[in-house]
Amino acid sequence: MIEVEAGDAKGLGPCEQAILVTLLLAAFALRAVCLDQPIVENYVGRQVPTAMVARNLERGSGLLRPQLDTAPLPNLFLVEPPVYAAAAVALRRLTGLPLEPAGRLVSALGLTLGGWGLFGLARRRLGVRSALIAVGALVVFPVTLRYGRAFQPDALMLGTLVAGLRCWDEREAGGRPRWLIAGWLLLATCLALKVVSAYLFVPLVIAILRPPRRGKVALALSALVPALLWYVHAAFLLGEGGGSHASADNGAIWLRTLVPTALFRSATLGHIVRFTVVRAFTPLGFALGLGGLLCAGTADRLWRTWGLAVLAAFAVLAAKLHHEYYWLALAPLAAVGVGRSLDALADRSQCAAIALGAGLVALSAAQSASTWRTPAEWLGLSAAARAVQANVPSDAWIVAPEALLYAADRRGCRLEFPRAAARRAAGEWGEPDLPEGRLALIEFYRAHGARFVADVKGEEAGDPERLALHEAIRARYNVLVDSPGVLLAALTDRTDVPEDADGFPR
Repeated sequence: MIEVEAGDAKGLGPCEQAILVTLLLAAFALRAVCLDQPIVENYVGRQVPTAMVARNLERGSGLLRPQLDTAPLPNLFLVEPPVYAAAAVALRRLTGLPLEPAGRLVSALGLTLGGWGLFGLARRRLGVRSALIAVGALVVFPVTLRYGRAFQPDALMLGTLVAGLRCWDEREAGGRPRWLIAGWLLLATCLALKVVSAYLFVPLVIAILRPPRRGKVALALSALVPALLWYVHAAFLLGEGGGSHASADNGAIWLRTLVPTALFRSATLGHIVRFTVVRAFTPLGFALGLGGLLCAGTADRLWRTWGLAVLAAFAVLAAKLHHEYYWLALAPLAAVGVGRSLDALADRSQCAAIALGAGLVALSAAQSASTWRTPAEWLGLSAAARAVQANVPSDAWIVAPEALLYAADRRGCRLEFPRAAARRAAGEWGEPDLPEGRLALIEFYRAHGARFVADVKGEEAGDPERLALHEAIRARYNVLVDSPGVLLAALTDRTDVPEDADGFPR
């Protein structure tokens, strides 16, 4: 815990202290609801691999070799150091909770830490009332509700970023040296969680650090060292070869991402409008946030430089902006804009400010309500996992969606449906060329040692491609379970159906 001193609750009235504590408790409590929900809401492809890494860490894989359960093995997850996964394991051991709820709580704590950091930064520049409103907005924004409880590192990254900037700000305002120590540790953690958060150096250097800056800038930049050491280590691991090509493929994808041609695509512009104006902050939150930021004065440069740095990072990472969690980066700035707007409005009409604030809360609740419900397509996940555990030996590879592999605690091969995704999955074996046909990927996996195939059957049954694949599985292989929630088959050919010249059922 960071000791409370200058710029924190000291100097606040009892009512203001109570409001701040209530907001921070609400930030945590809202995200702690339904802790036992399967981690398949929102972006499943980020949560499940992170959880796989965490479970393998707990089983002894080691921090330097974070591993997935998808073949070919070993499949090392080198995109970032496993800091978040290690935190989830540590909290699980401390509390005795299952791993998935522990991971959700790590994200909730990260978002709460971000609220604490935002209050300190905003209070010094905007006053107590604006700062409290800003924290309230950060707590209720749909994007922070969705990903502030997800099993992925983004909320913790945001929290350590904002809290780290506050610690440096407190030190520059005359705080004790311990603020500097805490600030360095938080920023180093933030950069290790996701090195793309390096845009934080722009507001830190330009708007927070005071002259003389040279030594302070060098110290701040040194927070990058742990993250850079990780990527040097990752490069050595990739150079060893063997196992999955997934990390090398991801590295190539990231290098292509850094060429911002995607910024000029209509689809990218559509994502920008959709997430900023509607999904991330609600239309009302977007309007209030933008209005408050545009009306910002020139006395302090923090919000302006911070915003420009985030926008520059978005321009570089334009190809990634279809992932909603990237828009968490704008949440502190949008919250500050809401705080400034409602505070200014309250000077003229408190009733109007309260009404707009209540409207923002209501819209956010309506837009984010689905995050506490398991999506319809995954309602059969638990039943499917039980069927796999009952019928598939623990040492046998199974072809299945990544979420089912994780839930069933089995190793195997990712079942992918779009043709491009199937080619990429095969490419992780160094063989990206697949023959045509619905069963091509499954047959590819069978040739590499897979013995079973399974899929969750939820309310996605209207998907004709998936239904057709299920029918092909029934026709080709020996079905073990075919219930409303799961289809499971052994990858052995049926002998009671005629085959065509290519060996597929007629």
